[in-house]
Amino acid sequence: MRRLLPIVLFLGTSTFGQNTRKLPAHPDYVPDERTAERIAELVLIAQFGHDRVNAQLPLQATSTSRDTWLVQGLLKDKEGRTQVGGSYGVWINKHDGCLKVIERMK
Repeated sequence: MRRLLPIVLFLGTSTFGQNTRKLPAHPDYVPDERTAERIAELVLIAQFGHDRVNAQLPLQATSTSRDTWLVQGLLKDKEGRTQVGGSYGVWINKHDGCLKVIERMK
């Protein structure tokens, strides 16, 4: 019996914690442009305020790679034409939703 106990304990602990069935792949938390734009808008409003963010609406999301969205605001000059640069930028990871905020894009 004393010789059998270590073997039983070893076998019991070696299989403990191992997943014997395959889990399905998890869908992306940020699957499309609209979701990325809404997340970026809410984060920017919380950080910079409603008025500053409204000045750069609509936000536009583009897929920069298979892993990230880049969401940018649009700055307008006094005549209402859009300018290049100077707007907000938010990079959002498609798979886990982690993000990075830049106040002024070049």
